[in-house]
Amino acid sequence: MTKGQSTETSLNKARSRGIRASKQKLRSAQLAAGFKSQAEVVDKIQSLEGLEKAPRSLVSRVFRGDPVDPLSIERVAKALNVEAWVLYLDSGEVDVSTQNTANHDSASTINQQALAHTEPEKAPENNEYLHVPQHDNDAPTLAAEHAESPLPAVPNHALDLHQQGSPDNTPDNTAANTSGNTPVIHKAEDVERQKQTNKRMPLLLVTLVVLLCVLLVDRFWPFDDNSVASTALAGIVDIDNKVVAVMPITGPRGSDITRSIEQLLAGPTQLIVGSSALHASVQSPQELLRSKKADLVISGELIEIGRYIAVRLFLSRDENMQQVWSGVFSKSSSEQYIESQLKEGLNTLLTKRPIANIADWYSLQRFLHGMQNFEGERSEQVILRAMADFQRVINSAPELVHGYAGMCAALVEQNLETSDKNYLEDASTYCNKGAAIKPDSVFIQNALGNLARVKGDYEIANQHFAKALGADQNDTTALQKMAESQMRMFLKNRDPELFTRILAALEHAAELEPNNWKIPYTQGRAHYFKGDQIGAINYFSQAAELSVNYQTLNNLGALEFCVGDLQNAKAHYQQALTLKPKHTVLLSNIAVLHFYLGENQQALDIFEPQIKRITEEGGPGLYQLWSNVADVYRTQGHTKKALQAYRNAMSELDREVSQGEANVMQKASRLAMYILVTELSPELQTSQLLASLQEQAEALSNAADPVSLHQLALSWLHLGDTRKASEYRDKLSAICPGFAASPDFKALNSAALNVNPS
Repeated sequence: MTKGQSTETSLNKARSRGIRASKQKLRSAQLAAGFKSQAEVVDKIQSLEGLEKAPRSLVSRVFRGDPVDPLSIERVAKALNVEAWVLYLDSGEVDVSTQNTANHDSASTINQQALAHTEPEKAPENNEYLHVPQHDNDAPTLAAEHAESPLPAVPNHALDLHQQGSPDNTPDNTAANTSGNTPVIHKAEDVERQKQTNKRMPLLLVTLVVLLCVLLVDRFWPFDDNSVASTALAGIVDIDNKVVAVMPITGPRGSDITRSIEQLLAGPTQLIVGSSALHASVQSPQELLRSKKADLVISGELIEIGRYIAVRLFLSRDENMQQVWSGVFSKSSSEQYIESQLKEGLNTLLTKRPIANIADWYSLQRFLHGMQNFEGERSEQVILRAMADFQRVINSAPELVHGYAGMCAALVEQNLETSDKNYLEDASTYCNKGAAIKPDSVFIQNALGNLARVKGDYEIANQHFAKALGADQNDTTALQKMAESQMRMFLKNRDPELFTRILAALEHAAELEPNNWKIPYTQGRAHYFKGDQIGAINYFSQAAELSVNYQTLNNLGALEFCVGDLQNAKAHYQQALTLKPKHTVLLSNIAVLHFYLGENQQALDIFEPQIKRITEEGGPGLYQLWSNVADVYRTQGHTKKALQAYRNAMSELDREVSQGEANVMQKASRLAMYILVTELSPELQTSQLLASLQEQAEALSNAADPVSLHQLALSWLHLGDTRKASEYRDKLSAICPGFAASPDFKALNSAALNVNPS
């Protein structure tokens, strides 16, 4: 974090903390901007900000490489037409501090040397220094099914070195030494100089100790201490009986933010809510100050990054401008949440406390750039880019909750992408660190909720999402993720009231963010699990229009397959394949399409290379893939291959069922596979086993989703009860006729013909 200091006061000069600009980068930027001297940079800043007094000392400090507050470098950067971070002194740069001239005394030299080692560590600027959790398995395993996985197309789918010049290495001393004869007068001078040096040494040591004490006090003294030293350094602003003006903030939600600031300041000042509109044509806060229309001016900057906005506020008085707060919101955040965050930020002004602990502006922006990676579809490259951003936030601002919340969220995504559960343990570590810093942060609550959701702890997940929504009722991330979590609960209890709440929350989210493709995507999933396939197709079509990606296209194809529209299903599968040519689930869905069309060899030509790859990588892979290829082997009479494939699928499902993680669809799929394995292995058939399998089938009789209906029809068919098999097949036909056209149900059609000959 950075202290909220004035950029043009004598207090700043005594300030030991801050960041420094690179002299080399400043010179390069100055030449690139066409400025021949620092004086021209001074004039440019004065012109841009409408200042009466030229900010010469500010520019001089920045160009000398003195530690300054970030806003000082930013003002210079704006004059040079570059981003401020471009001018920062990198951790890898070697800053050569030359011997001070007569203009700098010994105390000044010690002061600079002491300050040189008080900089906060800079974040690495390349991925070489990025620390991300590493695991033993370098080769990622195939993604397992998760709460946001594509829908199944068929029931079994989817561093500061300082080199000081030696005082003896001057031209005169060098010449004297090379002569080999040192004059007596020079010796006398040397003796006298040594005496003076010895006299100064105690004073220098005392000065050094005092400076170090100041540094330690400044570094470790609590920020909320109201001591005179702390107050003098940070500054208290007295807003009582002052004329305060608020300049309108432009950009998304700018009017809401401006109005909230006015409402917060209206009580302790004479500010009139809505008066900011009168200052719309004002170019700078100094214009208002020079015209004597205000004693203090609040202005702001807003940056839009993806679904979020970063905002910071400035306080101007006389010719000074200092940052007083910075934060981030969702563009859809409620006015109450925005006001609560602004109140928390402006509380130092309202309660006359020292301005301090302002969130680093550039770290906030980097955090939002990381979050922006989550707005598209998931891929390992996208997740790693997000991790790089979040790790840099942690390195540069370890006291900010945002970096930890982002890393937690990214590691959960990495788990979903790779099926490596070690990432969930790493995610827990980052989430816990973030929660220890700011437990009421909506970002950390959403990260904690999503972590619990993916772990299968849906009740705990919903508690975290509820806390986020309690802070901001318009938090679309919490709305969407809670709906996903509640859907898994719905699949277990089929509670209609729960489903109504899910739809209402998603409708609210869609109204808030109509261009967020993940909202209709989740709505489509909800309708699919409810059995409304046409409604699901409509929502997936909306999602595909908002974002043409693998997930939207694959799920749209899966639903079209479900209703029997095989041509459109094939077209959308092929379109998705151009985006993800090696995606296991997508390839599996296409292979199943071939299977339903009776093109078994074409199906195996897709399935078998995937099976080989999974076997070579040493993982069981997706249970859906093993189950689907087993179905093809079974219909072709390859019993041994079918049995092995079914067992590979069952080994994964057995673990999930035993841990209580399986949903109704997975339980139905597992049951069907057990029955098929029993049928293919006569030696396993016992009356007790068959009775147990029938009992499990009866326990799933209330299932209503297409996957479960398909598996139950298949189960009863192979248990020999064609009546119950037909009953479930007919229910499936009513909502998903494409699934009901499975080659497995040809036997049912034959049985019906035998009963009702025509």
